[in-house]
Amino acid sequence: MRGAGLIAALVAALALPGAALAQAEGAPPGGVSADADLPTPRMPTPDMPAAAGDLPARVIAQPDLSGLPASAILTIDQNRLYTQSAWGRRAQTLLEAEGSKIVAENERLTQLLSSEEATLTEQRATLPPDEFRSLAEAFDQRATRIRRERAQAVQALNDWADADRDAFVRAALPHMGDMMSERGAVAVLDYRTVFVSLDAIDITEALTDRLDREIGDGAGAVPLPDAPR
Repeated sequence: MRGAGLIAALVAALALPGAALAQAEGAPPGGVSADADLPTPRMPTPDMPAAAGDLPARVIAQPDLSGLPASAILTIDQNRLYTQSAWGRRAQTLLEAEGSKIVAENERLTQLLSSEEATLTEQRATLPPDEFRSLAEAFDQRATRIRRERAQAVQALNDWADADRDAFVRAALPHMGDMMSERGAVAVLDYRTVFVSLDAIDITEALTDRLDREIGDGAGAVPLPDAPR
């Protein structure tokens, strides 16, 4: 999807300074590394449940199969179904927007802590060693706490994306079952599990159109996390 590359790079790094200052005076490191990266928000992969019991048990009596391909097996592209649906497009737009907020806040905090680190470095020559080490340790602990909070914000966004995708799958399954019954099929398979098939048995586009009409974009189905950005 267009935004997948952007999402993959949303939080490439939050190199928070501080550990080097504390270690310079023999203080124990606070666990902050200039090379450490935060987790990255991601676009979820919409894998459908494999259990047949997840499909509805409804069967349409004497379906009209005129104009439809007669096949016991239908195929679907799960990723395309999600990303091209109104639901998936809405989720991607929100994921990009929320990820951009995380990036902006990370950059603000990085600049703030870099400035504080520079100030401490200048004070090293004039402060008694014990006083400087105390300040460096406090700064290191604060940088560690900020990194942990930023990682939690990313995780909360990833969890939201997964939950929103799962809600889409649950909403899509009954309509997939209806389409299977309408076409007289007995199974719907992911196209990746089929060695060779005709395009005529792929229902991805038709199901996407039906889901857009029947369930819409799913706005509000899963509230965005309240975690601070």
